[in-house]
Amino acid sequence: MGQNKKQKQEWKPFFHLLKEAKLPWGWYVFNIAASLVCSTVMVKMPQVAGKIMAGEIFDSGLVALYIAVTIGGAFASLPISVLDSWISLRADRNLRKIVWKRIIHLPMKEVDAMPPTSLVSRVTSDTSTISYTLSYIFSMFNNVYSLVLMLITIAGMNMKIFLMMGLLVPCIMLANIPSHFMYHARDEQQNAAASYTNFLAERLSALRQIKVCASEEKEDIRNDEAAKACFRARIKLAKLDFISQPLIYGMDAVVQAVVLIYGGYLLNAGEINSEVMVSLFMYAAMLPTYCYQFVFCWQNIKQSQGAARTAGKLVQTEPEKMQRKQSFAIPDADLRLEDVCFAYEDKKQVLDHVSMEIPRGKVTAIAGPSGSGKTTVLKLLERLYQPDSGRIMFGGREAEDIHLDEWRASFGMVPQNSPLLFGTVRDNITYGIEGNVSEKEMDRALEAANVREIIERMQDGMESDIGDVGSRLSGGERQRIALARMILKDPEYLLLDEATSSLDAHNESRIMKALGILMRGRTSVVVAHNLRTIKHADHIIFMEKGRVVSTGTHDSLYRNNEKYRRYVDLQRV
Repeated sequence: MGQNKKQKQEWKPFFHLLKEAKLPWGWYVFNIAASLVCSTVMVKMPQVAGKIMAGEIFDSGLVALYIAVTIGGAFASLPISVLDSWISLRADRNLRKIVWKRIIHLPMKEVDAMPPTSLVSRVTSDTSTISYTLSYIFSMFNNVYSLVLMLITIAGMNMKIFLMMGLLVPCIMLANIPSHFMYHARDEQQNAAASYTNFLAERLSALRQIKVCASEEKEDIRNDEAAKACFRARIKLAKLDFISQPLIYGMDAVVQAVVLIYGGYLLNAGEINSEVMVSLFMYAAMLPTYCYQFVFCWQNIKQSQGAARTAGKLVQTEPEKMQRKQSFAIPDADLRLEDVCFAYEDKKQVLDHVSMEIPRGKVTAIAGPSGSGKTTVLKLLERLYQPDSGRIMFGGREAEDIHLDEWRASFGMVPQNSPLLFGTVRDNITYGIEGNVSEKEMDRALEAANVREIIERMQDGMESDIGDVGSRLSGGERQRIALARMILKDPEYLLLDEATSSLDAHNESRIMKALGILMRGRTSVVVAHNLRTIKHADHIIFMEKGRVVSTGTHDSLYRNNEKYRRYVDLQRV
């Protein structure tokens, strides 16, 4: 009882996913109906063949029917196969669309709990597995129908043969036991192959480090161990295949031999005629095939259950709620964190009862040693994450009550490691910008972020390809493009997380002047270790170990707070 309940719970996310994906059920029904018609014809064919081989060869109508059905069945199987592939591809597309849509609308805390490779697998391989699972389900239904129809037909011909074949069906199923273990062995082999591929990719990407550390011999040994694991998995699969194949072919021969011997006995006793004997012998050849196909489909369905469950659970995860109680079209106000606690997925407390006020229209610097929670504060202000306890206030309103999409659109953030997307320089600078961008606006952003010299150096200028995640650019160049994007966005609130950390002194000085103009009169929060940036802030919040230690101006903190004074002195050194 408990096991059945568990299986139902495992399949529940799968059926929820199918409901969300809006699959072409009409085409599925048409395809299964056409397949059932073809299966019906195929099951009846041995009876027609039996009549012809029993001496009705000169019945032109019967021969013509046999030829027409044979040729028609061959031609009908092609469009059915094509339709099946088309339905699977369309289902695959719909499933990928719904899974991807859910991923990009997940809260960041949910995304952090899953490795990026796992999320990629949900969109690519899991969705393909699910679409094939549907095909296996319908194929299994067709196999059961064909098997039952064939046994009913045999029962109408001779009840003794029917009972005998009914007893043979469990024997045929037992012959497939090794194939059950083969599926597990194939999983092990695929996992071993994937591990070996990852090992090779990792080592090749770190080849320079291996040579610098003179670790070639050690890596040779590790490669041998990884290759042996892959070899052992393949040998295990080969051994099971060595057992499985003779059993399957042997059972085919046993079924046909039993029908031939017992049928011959009944023929000799006068209980059946030659027409029935021929038909029964043909059915004996078909019986194992239907049984094997049933087992094959069932094993594939069970094997894909894990993928169906994980993708289904992902789609069941509650997305971010964009629309809240009120619009962000309200008068400007101070930002406040009130008794906020927060931890990432590793459960380590990053912010411990943090309270702070960020005055409107002022530049607030958050300073402190690494790991004090400065960047986390920016993420909470942008509402990428929600506090575990406490609240974020905008004036007298809770941030939670303000539309999430409007809130984020009003903030511009430049992180320390500025991520770029595959595409051109223009694509990345204008990414997320609503409406058309005038040449004047673009020139202003390029000039302020000092991006023009990057563009002039590239062959295709603004249309130059920057590679995957900006791989063709240096860290400083990526940061300047991210700054240009923020300047072009012209947000109401600025969040800068070490926004010039990858720049040289010349570029930093130039861009800080541009940012100084941009921040004038805007609520700006700056995380920086740069002493000059901290000193020129209107308001400073000094943090340590997830807590606010002290707040004030640079001069007052330097005079009155020993920890801040020590921190500043270390920066000077």
